[in-house]
Amino acid sequence: MSNLKPFDFSLFSDKHLIDLEAQVRQEVKRRRELARSYRELSEKGGPAYRNPNNSAETWTGKGRQPKWVRDALARGARLEDLAINPE
Repeated sequence: MSNLKPFDFSLFSDKHLIDLEAQVRQEVKRRRELARSYRELSEKGGPAYRNPNNSAETWTGKGRQPKWVRDALARGARLEDLAINPE
């Protein structure tokens, strides 16, 4: 379990709770699909990430991060923003 404090959902209407549940399920599904695509790419051994400024520069996601990855992350990019197949 996480360190999140319990939230009082009693203030939400049934409709709002149902909408929230749908949003949470959609986000969980998106993250699972993203993790699966990363896993499949890394199992294949091919590159998982590409430099958006120079398509010749790629990285498998294993080992030390290349400078272009570190620079992009320092500028606020997320690793999934650099993914070749982000789906």
